[in-house]
Amino acid sequence: MELESHARSSRSISKDRFAPNAAASPCHAAAASLTALSMDFVAKPSEAHRAHLAIPAAVASTMKGVAGYAGCLVMVSDQEARLITLITFWIGEQRARSCRENERWLRKLLAPYLEGCLRTRTFATHRAEMIEIRSNGETGEVHSLNATFADEPSALFAA
Repeated sequence: MELESHARSSRSISKDRFAPNAAASPCHAAAASLTALSMDFVAKPSEAHRAHLAIPAAVASTMKGVAGYAGCLVMVSDQEARLITLITFWIGEQRARSCRENERWLRKLLAPYLEGCLRTRTFATHRAEMIEIRSNGETGEVHSLNATFADEPSALFAA
């Protein structure tokens, strides 16, 4: 069953936004490395109810076509709806530089929703797989960067 899962994911890896490609990185290891910019903030009371929907759309339209931008994630605290974290992901050889250069634009983008910024951090992120989420909210296939497992199943059991 494990082998079947890796085989299925290797067929769909081309749909994976973080999958390696010639423009993003020269090898699988570089594509598995991301830079993540995390911005924790308190939303204005009047904006908290819509921020989780508005921010991803605003970030996507603003960052569309920006070199290295690979997507974002918005997390809202389950204990306090005004505590929000925006995480943007950056890929490619210049990912750290692209992240730094675009932080100012992201701050401006958040300004209408922001009552106060708690902290901003940058992370070196390493990912092995991502779960695809369909438009209806259902989870789909798991996409893995370890496509070699599908090509050589014995690699799973190598000593």
